[in-house]
Amino acid sequence: MRDESVRAIDFKSGDEVRFASVRFYGRVAAKRSGLCSDRKVWQTTIRSKFYVIRYERFSDLIPCKRALLKGDSTVAEVIAFKKRDKPAEAPKPAPPPSTRFEALDILRGLFIIGMLLANNAGDWGHIYAPLDHAAWHGFTLTDMVFPGFMTCVGLSMTLSLGRRMQAGGKTALLVHSLRRAAILVGIGLFLNLLPQFDFEHWRLPGVLQRIGICYAIASCLVVVHSHKTVQGGLVLHGRALAIWGVVLLVAYTVLLKYVPVPGGFGANQWDAVHSWPAWVDMQVLGVNHVWSGAKTYDPEGLLSSLPATANILGGILMGLYINAKTPRNAWGGVAIIGVLLMILALVMDSYVPIIKKLWTPSFVLLSCGFAFAVLAVLMVVMDRLGFKTWAVPIKLYGTNAILVYVFAWLLSIALGISGATGAATAWILAQVGDPYLMSFLYALGVLVICGLFLVPFYIKRWFLKI
Repeated sequence: MRDESVRAIDFKSGDEVRFASVRFYGRVAAKRSGLCSDRKVWQTTIRSKFYVIRYERFSDLIPCKRALLKGDSTVAEVIAFKKRDKPAEAPKPAPPPSTRFEALDILRGLFIIGMLLANNAGDWGHIYAPLDHAAWHGFTLTDMVFPGFMTCVGLSMTLSLGRRMQAGGKTALLVHSLRRAAILVGIGLFLNLLPQFDFEHWRLPGVLQRIGICYAIASCLVVVHSHKTVQGGLVLHGRALAIWGVVLLVAYTVLLKYVPVPGGFGANQWDAVHSWPAWVDMQVLGVNHVWSGAKTYDPEGLLSSLPATANILGGILMGLYINAKTPRNAWGGVAIIGVLLMILALVMDSYVPIIKKLWTPSFVLLSCGFAFAVLAVLMVVMDRLGFKTWAVPIKLYGTNAILVYVFAWLLSIALGISGATGAATAWILAQVGDPYLMSFLYALGVLVICGLFLVPFYIKRWFLKI
């Protein structure tokens, strides 16, 4: 049995009829696909051959070399067979140039690699200083990783929200954004339950939770401060989003510096016990539901999620600037803005200290500036000079960042429960003799395993989209 198409001529009226989806299996069946105005012409997909037939109306199907028009009980006798001339093939259009922002993929990849290295040390008592967080005031290279990733979220939003707007308008955009935020929060909450499922000491904040909450807030601001074009695209009102970013940072500064913390602690408190973020976490979450390493606050706590939203808004604003200038030409402005933000943050440090665990406004400016400066370098190397091959291993992580983060978390738990972590660190320490190097090599090994996990996803172009 094979599908063909049949062309018929009414021997009474001379009108032409076409049948679609014709199957030859002793009896010939044809299915009507459309009728054209006054002529009895049936639309069909002409294959490589067609049959010229004439037809009459019968009440029943006659089992012979005929065609049945279902519903009308029409049969047609094949009277001739012809080969259809193969039409000349139109030249294939050249594939459109890639619109993917390569430098952003690499920046995201660098930050997720930094997160994996920081989260999987072989010995938490022996960590190289750049791979450890600052004890409190100040910053390290690792402190730039998570807020830098948040900035990448904002940069990505300028590329994805327009497509979502074209697909269904503002309502669909908002529903999709809130759904995505809820999934991120849900995944983070589930990971925090593992492996004991201890609900009594269930840490509620976390990295994915903060991304989800800040993403939801930023998405709502985008929906409010944007309009849809005639073509269905999305135009963001950058000035309004910038004002919101400034308002969040100024309000947070005023709260921490000038508003007394309840309990007689007074104002201008920047420590882990008496500050506003710590007070809110204790009042709302309680000691059993914050980071066990602190007990008095959570570094991804509730109140500090507001200034963290400014990282995403900063990424959105920078994305608008890059889209207006194109990645090839915007690198200079991106670099200048990045350097100026870092200088401003360092100047503010004596007035508003740079504290990652409180996510202070000076820390927001520093981390955004750092992310923009690195992005500018990548834009020069990749988008202007065209050197891209070297970055494929990094892109592996950047194109599936959430997937590899979750996998690394589950892998760490599995290695710990099975005793593989202890065995591996003991063996590495016996080989190298340096606990700091051992700790780093173990984290590097986990990073390599995560990369191998991502390889088939990258080859198949399977990218997790929440």
